[in-house]
Amino acid sequence: MPAERFWERAVALVALALGMLALYLSRSLPQMEGGYPGPALFPSILGVVLVASGLGLLWQERGSKGGLEGGEGRVLLVILGLALAPWLLGQIKLAPTAGLYALAGALLLGVRPAGALLTGGAVALLVYLVFQRFLGVQG
Repeated sequence: MPAERFWERAVALVALALGMLALYLSRSLPQMEGGYPGPALFPSILGVVLVASGLGLLWQERGSKGGLEGGEGRVLLVILGLALAPWLLGQIKLAPTAGLYALAGALLLGVRPAGALLTGGAVALLVYLVFQRFLGVQG
């Protein structure tokens, strides 16, 4: 198995496992009265996205002949980026951090810089509107 395929499969399995863990652990969080979203909402959404992403990567791998080039370096950059998340959240808060991660992810996937900037800005705006304004998440 080529190194790129190994890393793609490893990332897919990690995403799948973390998503299932997030879904399982979010079930133990308290529910709010009156059907309002409680503390379990965000981990549940995150779990669904991770499970869907992991399954999508595994499904996509079935039909692809080649893989990403330079996969190991990209994986290391993503791990470094994830390690910086707590610090970034403390420094620039939630919406800008989400936008920055979307920008970096788009650039790592080979999106043109203008498209990556648009993606990062759209994600930052979406996170601000949905999580901070609508759901009242502090950050």
